[in-house]
Amino acid sequence: MASKPPTGAAGFALGASLRAAAIGLVAFGGLLALQRGLWATAAVLGGVLALVALDLMRSMRSADRTLARFVEGLAAEGYERPAPQAGLRQAHAAMGRALERLAEARAERQRRIDHLEALSDNVAAALLVVDETGQVASANRAARQGLGAQPGPLAAIPALPPVTAARLRALPAGAREIVRLADGRAMLAQAASFAAEGRRLMLISLQSVSGELDAVELKAWQDLVRVLAHEMMNSLTPICSLSESLGERLRDPAADRTGLAEDLEVIARRSQGLMHFVERYRRLSELPKPEPETIRAVELARRLDRLMGPTMREAGVDYASVVTPKALRLRADPELVEQALINLLKNALEAVRGRPGAAVRLGVQLDEERVALVVEDNGPGLPADDPDAVFVPFFSTKDGGSGVGLTLARQVALAHGGRLEHHARPGGGAVFKLVLPG
Repeated sequence: MASKPPTGAAGFALGASLRAAAIGLVAFGGLLALQRGLWATAAVLGGVLALVALDLMRSMRSADRTLARFVEGLAAEGYERPAPQAGLRQAHAAMGRALERLAEARAERQRRIDHLEALSDNVAAALLVVDETGQVASANRAARQGLGAQPGPLAAIPALPPVTAARLRALPAGAREIVRLADGRAMLAQAASFAAEGRRLMLISLQSVSGELDAVELKAWQDLVRVLAHEMMNSLTPICSLSESLGERLRDPAADRTGLAEDLEVIARRSQGLMHFVERYRRLSELPKPEPETIRAVELARRLDRLMGPTMREAGVDYASVVTPKALRLRADPELVEQALINLLKNALEAVRGRPGAAVRLGVQLDEERVALVVEDNGPGLPADDPDAVFVPFFSTKDGGSGVGLTLARQVALAHGGRLEHHARPGGGAVFKLVLPG
């Protein structure tokens, strides 16, 4: 079976070796001819020697050009490809594949660079890359247009007064600081450090804070008003209902006036508690700190029955409370716990309003060594896809709902070292359990 002649680098080496051997043989023959005085033969052999040497030199120059073009292709990252050379087909193919992979890598890198440049040029923050000497290496569009930044000294940026430029240069990595521009605008400056091209660079971002702070401040005030309005309405609604009921009983001489004093006491206590809550909320930026005292569970349930009972009956809701055992006591802030339970009962009322057989229950019971205040209803239950969403501030499943009741109830529980749990009620509805230390 005939074997294939070697190709590629082996073929090139074999060809060069044969040419070198031919040169040696012809040179040896030429010397013998000269020694024997065969001048014509020596002349012919000399010509052949010159031709073979020229062919070898041409082949070597061709290989050198191929390698040079390959290196140039590497320098040009895949754009310069050497022409095919005889005897170097496999090497040429390997070079082509290497250059193609290099071109693909360069194209992918360029795409990433383009994406990053587009991203940096479309953010509102001004971005500056500064080297260790304080020279601006690059700047995004917001920095160029808003600050007048150009490559050069950081202190030469027109919008940066000398004090601000010095403070920016001195910012440690990860620092955040409010600085002012030459026109008086307040900017939030943030610094980050990274290495590139063997040197340490700093990325400085400058973002206007006036508009954002105004929006945040407005939103904070709106949220505060919503919280206070929610808590005031939750307390005032049953107070108004109970007051109207008392007024009707007082106007009717034949009405049963048993418990009038207790009802008036409930109204007075809840009104004072609401005023105290608002005052404490006004003084603080968060939920008031609990002021615990010993509470009789029966008394707590009785006050809530007096307060919420009329509202429940007007809505056609079957409402009742159960305390087990009757002598149960708990250590907590009575105003905050009462406010949290009003929220839970109001949410339960809204959940069952208008439903046939609507019912709400309040239970106070022992839960191992803790006290559990349980509110359950037979309404539609919690959102099936994300039941925990009801605890997100200002989230509400009801039209016009404020979405702060459950959030505040959970804050009350956490402030007492307790927790607020929820789960589905067997047969439909929801159960909320406010668990507090005993």
